[in-house]
Amino acid sequence: MVSASVVNGVSIFLLLMLSRRQGEKYFSILRFEKLKLKTDLILSLGFFLISLVLTLIPPLALSSWLWGDASYYEEILFKPIPWSLTLSLLVIFPATIALAELPTYFGFIMPALSRRWSSKLWPLLLPVMFLSLQHCSLPLIFDLKFLVFRGLVYLPFALALGIALYRRPSLMPFLAIQHGLLDALAVTVYFT
Repeated sequence: MVSASVVNGVSIFLLLMLSRRQGEKYFSILRFEKLKLKTDLILSLGFFLISLVLTLIPPLALSSWLWGDASYYEEILFKPIPWSLTLSLLVIFPATIALAELPTYFGFIMPALSRRWSSKLWPLLLPVMFLSLQHCSLPLIFDLKFLVFRGLVYLPFALALGIALYRRPSLMPFLAIQHGLLDALAVTVYFT
């Protein structure tokens, strides 16, 4: 989580630079659209329920399939860390996730690919695949089963995010906040 927070910080800095170079404001991606606010709020609440299922069920199912134990991945993924670091990560990790991941893949990359390609499929699928695959590297454990697990575990969630943001980009601020909240839940594992 520390490494991810640092990488997210670098990503946010690069997104700020890229936005400025393109004559845009980075935070415009995360701006709520007043005319769509009520509908987006309702849609995002429904999406949050879907997100809970798509982030809780696949790890259990994949862990059972790969190792025969639904919670085995937790033993590998969540190693003890100091209490003070846990408290810091409770804020830093979800905040940097919210500001980096969805804006990178679905606020910058997906629209750029959509402008360059006439296909509607690849501009959606490539960011989804890379969002899912980035999880192979954090933590980077050279175990084939674990790499498969990390590469596939968030694919359903990434696909749902991609489809939602492809069809309705105005959901970005809501889904970024939700994504941060879901990652805050991951940090709470250290409180048990």
